[in-house]
Amino acid sequence: SRTMSLNIPVIAHFAVSTFFGNVAFSAMGFGMAICYLFVYQIGALAGLTECCGLPGLKYAVFIQTIGMTVIQPIVLWNVNLRKNFRWDLILTMVPAQLIGAPLGQILQAYTPSEVLKIIVGVVTIGVAAWQAINLWKNYRAAKKNQYEMVEVVATEGETNGVTKPDVFFVVGSQKDESEWIQSLISDRNPQIASPPSAAVLEHFVPLLDSFGDLTDENNFRTLITAVCEFIENNPIPWLDSSKNALTLDPNSILKQCGGSKTLAAVFEAVMDRFAEAHNCKTWLCRDEEAGEHHDILKKQFGSRLKYIYLYRDPRDAITSNTDTHVYVDAENWAKRQRTAAELPAESVYRVNYESVSDKGKQLDCLDDFLLGKAPAQGKKSKQSDGWKSGGNLTDEEVKLIESACYSEMKNLGFKPVNKSQPKVNKKQIAEYRTTHEEGTRRRDEAQKEEWDRKQKQRQILEKHNQDKVVMPYSNGKHGEYDGLIENGRMLERKQPTDNKTKLKKAFKSISEQFCPFQWKILWMCVCGLLSGFLAGLIGVRSPPLIIFFFIYEFPPVEVKANGAVIAAVNTCVRILTYIAKPPPAEYGSPTWFVMEDIWLYVVCAVVALTASPVGLSLTKYLNKSGYKVGLTALLIVNGITMVTTAAIDMAG
Repeated sequence: SRTMSLNIPVIAHFAVSTFFGNVAFSAMGFGMAICYLFVYQIGALAGLTECCGLPGLKYAVFIQTIGMTVIQPIVLWNVNLRKNFRWDLILTMVPAQLIGAPLGQILQAYTPSEVLKIIVGVVTIGVAAWQAINLWKNYRAAKKNQYEMVEVVATEGETNGVTKPDVFFVVGSQKDESEWIQSLISDRNPQIASPPSAAVLEHFVPLLDSFGDLTDENNFRTLITAVCEFIENNPIPWLDSSKNALTLDPNSILKQCGGSKTLAAVFEAVMDRFAEAHNCKTWLCRDEEAGEHHDILKKQFGSRLKYIYLYRDPRDAITSNTDTHVYVDAENWAKRQRTAAELPAESVYRVNYESVSDKGKQLDCLDDFLLGKAPAQGKKSKQSDGWKSGGNLTDEEVKLIESACYSEMKNLGFKPVNKSQPKVNKKQIAEYRTTHEEGTRRRDEAQKEEWDRKQKQRQILEKHNQDKVVMPYSNGKHGEYDGLIENGRMLERKQPTDNKTKLKKAFKSISEQFCPFQWKILWMCVCGLLSGFLAGLIGVRSPPLIIFFFIYEFPPVEVKANGAVIAAVNTCVRILTYIAKPPPAEYGSPTWFVMEDIWLYVVCAVVALTASPVGLSLTKYLNKSGYKVGLTALLIVNGITMVTTAAIDMAG
């Protein structure tokens, strides 16, 4: 017969242990065993073992496994594995744990577990103390910078009571034309700086939710650091007046932002930094998609916001080549014109490329606009037949261009060759877009140095991404998008439908994460092995994993999601072990599961289901620094539990 007795105090104690353990796990993706055993050990120290017959530690771990099993589906459903799953973490840590766990169980009989618990406990407390000191230093530094921030006067167009100059954005044109107009402006207006396009707003606006509440100092710092790293890895480097790489110091950018904690404020600060490095008073931005973010820019710059709308006959602007398709290029041209046409007229100076190419009166009027005057603007576009004599386009290509942007051409005064808009069927359009994507990809891969820098930018974006990453692109498109444009907006990316394509995409993703070799891959394996070994030896797996995530930073959502997957695998292995392996003789039953304890199982399962929503609701309060605080607290709790249990075992 069984020697263990279960009564209300014991069931209540297990229920409380299960509640706190599951709250921690649901919030962090770690910490179930740590918090559960911590509460259990408090009961043991309080005398529940003697007065109420509290079962031993092995039985407590068995009950903890039941509570863990019940909430696995809930947690896995809520961590959004489709977006946050990482093959590098799972394919290294899970197999390593499966190797380490049986190894720890085998060596259990030959290892002084009490001594090992004390060592692990002391080490984890030491690491936690080191991390706590770093967190405190960061907190003090943040507070200091907060006190040093200069208050920004809320008057539109003024900062610290000093009126700042207008800022300028080139819209409506593609890369070549915007570079051309920028060179003309720089020759005549050396006080205006113009950095290479980095498309900061275009890439970071879709990711803003991933950074959390930007009024939180740490979240805003994270955004600033990401933007600075992104610009420093721009395919065309930002240089200072001495042709050295421009350094963007996040602390300096933070101070320049003043009290405005927005992406637009960060954008203005980095642009101002470039202008200062060139001893210029203001700047001109050549990002092709800037007009799409007018509302954000208007809120930041107010009446200082000015646009130079440069437009050109698409039959001149678009050339026939093997890298892109003329139809998709024409779609992009039409989209830029629609965006520019919606901007407020009082902030826009329209420049017809064909009119200004002779450097006539248009440039003088443009200079007046740059100096804050209101020059007269001509409404009629100058026609050019250069595209006819140049021989760059075939008659069929001209037809395709006019098919994609017929109405936009007529609105700007460019006379189409065709009397009505040519028709192109959907199947042909899909083929054109596929050809365009393949061509741009080949072009990017051929430019290896530029492509390597783009890859670094992609990694920066992925680090903070919770939804989708928009890669840098050269011609208004990127290979991950299908190029569909409707009423001036880009639709969702194509998703592969056949299994073969899905598998190829998955294998490509895996190979990109493992190649070229990185040292963190080796440390993933080592920490996974140690985690499994300690789980098999002394029943604790989290400390090596937590320490790994201290050293190699991942977004909290990824840590939680992949930690939950690792925990799910570990839980399945433990359940199978409990089913296959009989309990020790002193347990009093041939199996771990016994009917006499059914109410204990039910109570702990219900409590676990109740605790999970509580933990999940806490997730929204755990930003990057908050998550680190949580992990540090788990290490401290684990260290205390290890040392106390070892001391009790040695005393017994």
